[in-house]
Amino acid sequence: MARRVRRSRADNKRWEQMAAALRLMNFAFNNVRLYPLAHAEVVSVLDKLVETLAPIFEELEDVGFGFMDDLLYIEGSMSLEETANNQMLVDRFARCRVKYLTLMKGVTRQDLAAFFQILNAEANKPSAVPPAQQLSDKGVTSIHIVEAEVDDQASRSKLGRKKTLLDWHAKAIAVLASVRDQFQAGAQADLKPLYHLVDDMTATIRGKGYEPYLLLPYMARDADPHLAHAVNVGVLSCALGHLHGLNSGQINTLCAAAFLHDLGRLTIPLEWTTNHDPLTVEEREIARQHTDWGFLLLTRHAEVSPQTALLAAVHHDAPVAAREDGGYSADVFHKILHLADVYDLALSGERRYWKQSRRDRVLKRLLRRSGRPYEPAQLKLLTSCVGYYPPGTMVRLSDGQRGIVVRPNPCNAGRPKVFLFEAPGVVPPPAADGTPQEEQPAIADLEELAEGGLGFKVSVEAVLDLPAERLAAVLESKKEFLLAHTL
Repeated sequence: MARRVRRSRADNKRWEQMAAALRLMNFAFNNVRLYPLAHAEVVSVLDKLVETLAPIFEELEDVGFGFMDDLLYIEGSMSLEETANNQMLVDRFARCRVKYLTLMKGVTRQDLAAFFQILNAEANKPSAVPPAQQLSDKGVTSIHIVEAEVDDQASRSKLGRKKTLLDWHAKAIAVLASVRDQFQAGAQADLKPLYHLVDDMTATIRGKGYEPYLLLPYMARDADPHLAHAVNVGVLSCALGHLHGLNSGQINTLCAAAFLHDLGRLTIPLEWTTNHDPLTVEEREIARQHTDWGFLLLTRHAEVSPQTALLAAVHHDAPVAAREDGGYSADVFHKILHLADVYDLALSGERRYWKQSRRDRVLKRLLRRSGRPYEPAQLKLLTSCVGYYPPGTMVRLSDGQRGIVVRPNPCNAGRPKVFLFEAPGVVPPPAADGTPQEEQPAIADLEELAEGGLGFKVSVEAVLDLPAERLAAVLESKKEFLLAHTL
């Protein structure tokens, strides 16, 4: 099922331009395979591709295409028609393990020629050097490739285990744990695995959507709370950055900062996360100092930008748009990171360490503080992202059924999709070859209209409490379906 995305007339025009670019890329792959780079057919199609991309670059800094699960994704929506029309393109990228492709403003015909030449050679005979590295060696900086991992390819086989986002979450925790341990040991931490993780996440979110990621905090219950918090903030920052309209490079920078923003918490005992007794004055001072420690640790690393280190120092400070003394002024990175951090920490405060509240209550408290200090535009962005009833919220519907919110609705914050865990499952019809389909859980789409179209079929009547252990167990029972991007 494709993601539903409401588009304006301008958005539809951009979609058509991007679809036209895909068709030209399909031709370019074939022409570069058949003719020398200086041949008129090659030059003509590459010039046409640059010409087609030009009006898009007047509005955007980059253009992204997803190539996942042998399907094409344009602007976050699956396009079955374009997949069928550009099958050579899909096949080439599948062979080269390309997951996401970003063409940036300033891309030239020469850059594109080098790109198509490298990918054609890679599709015929895989090289020991990844395509992204080959592009870098040729000095091409306007084309960015996110490569699928080898185990992602292996999982597509009939014998391979079907992977879920929980596998990704476990890997993210492991990568962050390794980075933290290296910093704690005083070593120059290897951040390449972390940057690759960020690249992979942002590519998937830009291609398939962020919605399933929002269930992870309720399903991955055994992880180190400090590390899990950093992952949650990274996911939410990526989603907010995507909705805000940041380009690929900006989103990657924001997400890397989000994953590292709480590195200073390695100075805080892990036992504090389970003990909710009020902190002493000394303990509160230790908790406050984690931002300073994070800044000091990150500034020692050669691969960490000063901006990322600064965000670690100020992420608990309320964003200030402008200062009369000409000092630090919050940028969009600080605003998004601060809001994501506050939302995931659930305004726990310093007196009781890590005592979280329900997400819907946190959102309401944030909305009541609109303008003091949170900008209305940022709160509107957060509301569009998570909805009035964030994923993981247990609700009672107007027809008496109970369920758990599993997907927000960016177009209507009060009408999410709800998993009716007490209702019988739905058995879809057999596949075309007669193979019986697996039973699927009952999902209520609250945007569904009643008969006659004069109102909605059901609505949220009340928000209920459900113990975290019980919630995790219910979601775990249907995790493969609930974490799928096709829900």
